[in-house]
Amino acid sequence: MRNQNLEKRSYRNSISRLAGNLAKTKWPKFILKPVIRIYCKNYSIYLEDYKIPTNGFKTFNEFFTRKIKPELRPISEGIVSPVDGTVYDFGIVNNEKKIFVKNQYFSIQDLLQQKDNKFESFAVLYLSPSNYHRVHAPFDFKINRIKYIPGNLRSVREDKVQKTDNLYCKNERIVLYGDSEYGEFAFAFIGAMIVGKIKLSFEQKATSNIKKACCTELKYDKTISIIKGDELGYFELGSSVIILLDNPILSTINLCENSEITLGQKLI
Repeated sequence: MRNQNLEKRSYRNSISRLAGNLAKTKWPKFILKPVIRIYCKNYSIYLEDYKIPTNGFKTFNEFFTRKIKPELRPISEGIVSPVDGTVYDFGIVNNEKKIFVKNQYFSIQDLLQQKDNKFESFAVLYLSPSNYHRVHAPFDFKINRIKYIPGNLRSVREDKVQKTDNLYCKNERIVLYGDSEYGEFAFAFIGAMIVGKIKLSFEQKATSNIKKACCTELKYDKTISIIKGDELGYFELGSSVIILLDNPILSTINLCENSEITLGQKLI
């Protein structure tokens, strides 16, 4: 059974890497432009909201990771949404160090691949293929280490999260750790099916969906300071982010489950 699971993981990840290579290929404009136009129509994407290169997008990936015009996403006070997306769930980490998302329990130990966890509250935010795919800081913080955890690349749509045991703990992820004005935090980028790449804007050594990868960790003697609203990185297809704090504050988010949110919108 274990070998069968590894084969499925290898298959999904290989397909995602192939899709990623195709997305980065420079296609002729008479092919690329109609593809982008159809994608925008299907997902109600308004390109006038984004920064478009002078000569247009050269690859589908360049279009997909497009930057939004900053004036359209003002940064509010307090803890803000780091993404355009949907509030999947939020709440308290239970006594067994698990979070409850979409009727499934997820172990913090399995998610972060570490035994010592002080986190008390969490929030899970989902990015669909229609969303802006860059991720920004929800509050001021200082990063002291980064962990890349290789894994599967399953879809993270709501129905998949509900039906697949421990999905977030099986998929590829990159986790940022450090201290903030709201206490100790962990910020996890969760990879997903097709392309599956996670890139950090401030650290080129950490990237996901690498063939024959193993768990790696970067530690910093001097912390990396990040200001609320700064870009942290981006996904090369839809996925999720999970925020964890060592206090209950994230359980007080004043939004309903499945609420749509925008980057910079006040959560608390």
